Amino acid sequence: MLPPANFITLTSEMVEECAKLYCETYSSAPWFEQWPSHHPIIEFITHHLGNNYFMGYVIQIEKRIVGACLGFKKPWNQGVEYYIDELFIHPDFQGKGLGSAFMQYIEQQCVTCNLNAIILNTEKGFPSESYYRRNGFTVHEGLIILSKWVTTDNHKTK
Repeated sequence: MLPPANFITLTSEMVEECAKLYCETYSSAPWFEQWPSHHPIIEFITHHLGNNYFMGYVIQIEKRIVGACLGFKKPWNQGVEYYIDELFIHPDFQGKGLGSAFMQYIEQQCVTCNLNAIILNTEKGFPSESYYRRNGFTVHEGLIILSKWVTTDNHKTK
């Protein structure tokens, strides 16, 4: 059984710990992503925090961050939605109901902020897809995700 978990708002003091957790989580199965350091993820999270539409949360167990959700409020013609950009939980804490409790907390925060929906994208066939489906999310058939690399003199962005 897990010790009690606290769900709280992500703050700038938590960025480095969240970045390390992100790298640790996504370097595990089924993603197997690798980074030379966690510094690009620190920058990624810091950019999110600087956005006035940002809404982020963490799971703490015994003062250790074991999960996080990074997202933002997204205006839409039917109201304002919460877009989950990243949601990650340490592999040792997955499959124990903690993620579902976290999602309930996130949903309550959305209600409190008068947001009308939660939207996201995830890898088809990965464990995250079944997690979201178990938590009431539905697939929007017919939608696809598109991207295009844009090259400038200084950098590439996706």
